[in-house]
Amino acid sequence: MGFFDALAGSGTNHEPNFCDYKETFSDQPVLINCDTNFISELPCRSIPYCVKIQIQVYPDPTNPELISDAELNHISTVRSILGQHLDGRFVGQGIVASANMAFLIFYIPERRAKAAGKMLEESFSNAFRHTEYTVQFDPEGSQYMEYLFPNAVQFKQIENSKILRKLRGYGDDGTTPRPIKFHFVFPNRKAALEFSTVASEKGFAYDDLTQEAAPEGMVLPRAHLVLNRTLPFDLELLDLVDEYLLNLCEEYDATYRSLETDVI
Repeated sequence: MGFFDALAGSGTNHEPNFCDYKETFSDQPVLINCDTNFISELPCRSIPYCVKIQIQVYPDPTNPELISDAELNHISTVRSILGQHLDGRFVGQGIVASANMAFLIFYIPERRAKAAGKMLEESFSNAFRHTEYTVQFDPEGSQYMEYLFPNAVQFKQIENSKILRKLRGYGDDGTTPRPIKFHFVFPNRKAALEFSTVASEKGFAYDDLTQEAAPEGMVLPRAHLVLNRTLPFDLELLDLVDEYLLNLCEEYDATYRSLETDVI
């Protein structure tokens, strides 16, 4: 059984698609939960104001969720209450261990911006934990892009985690080395073959090269290259592999589309 996962959030999709990934800030972990589909709605003219709330939390870096269940429930309660009153869209949150802080980000309509500031001031004026908030005009989603939306490597982490969960659902923990296919799209066949030659020095083997129709609004067809390499489906190892492939793609004006593997 093969798994092929296209990038979440590609195309226009108004349904939320929340994904988790981790990064590091000041040598401490940060856990991000992001609605990756919100990017397809930018610029967000209907909900152009960003509301960002920062809440004091008590992190535990040894916990995979960075905070206890009680802390997580506290954040969820605050998020739920705010969601009922802001009349907007929740697009994600982060837990920052180094700052003892969690943040929530909503986008709301202009008609609610002034009332939102007053509501937040009243809600947090007597809060027993330190809380800060901002309400700012941000139709381009700069706050969302800076604090929530994953970069290319992090996007691959999200997709790899999805595939690993599927593998585990079939009783495969991913530790057994198996063939993994990597899919790329190039502006022409020559670039694809040169890319394949360079990647072969790192153990990637040529699998297939086909022609794809030109993207909408363009004339020339694209080259779809498939490489394979036998590896365990280990997330940390794949982080290194993906980083290498993404950097190589930049040199050849290529798109690293996806990877796929089979249940072992």
